[in-house]
Amino acid sequence: MKFVKALLVVTLLIISVLLLIGVFVPELDDTFETRIDRPLIQVYASMMNVQNAPEWVAGLDSVERTSGFLAMPGSSFKLYYTGMETNFVYNMEVVQVVPLQSLKFKLRGDLAEFEITIDFKADGMATVLNTYVQMRGTGMIERSFLPLLKSSIMQQGKDDLEAFKQLQEN
Repeated sequence: MKFVKALLVVTLLIISVLLLIGVFVPELDDTFETRIDRPLIQVYASMMNVQNAPEWVAGLDSVERTSGFLAMPGSSFKLYYTGMETNFVYNMEVVQVVPLQSLKFKLRGDLAEFEITIDFKADGMATVLNTYVQMRGTGMIERSFLPLLKSSIMQQGKDDLEAFKQLQEN
């Protein structure tokens, strides 16, 4: 009987902590850098061609442009992903483009929203991408679990940019 009470207290404590995290941690962010041994113009042009993203984004099956012109501000896309057990769709909106300098876009899904800014910097004949990612859960439960998932989400983003790097350098 004491074991059941202790288990109940621990379970309630864990649920309380997760709810507090959901209330007081509305968003998380991270930055990382990727160096690609290709000229800035080539890297920028490839990044702006959203239709080719399935070549380097893991799990991304297809991209459908829903409005706008190419990857210019105001353009939007539907990104169709296949996960381990489910399929899901993210709506992508290009927010800001500064040619050869930066790209800012938003991804919205059922469980999370992401704002991503990529700054491009020439480094001789190479290009350095400084990426800033801000993520939010769409509801209380999603916000509660986001800190637990942060490292895996960020690692996936880093892996995708590493795949982009390999595609560019080969």
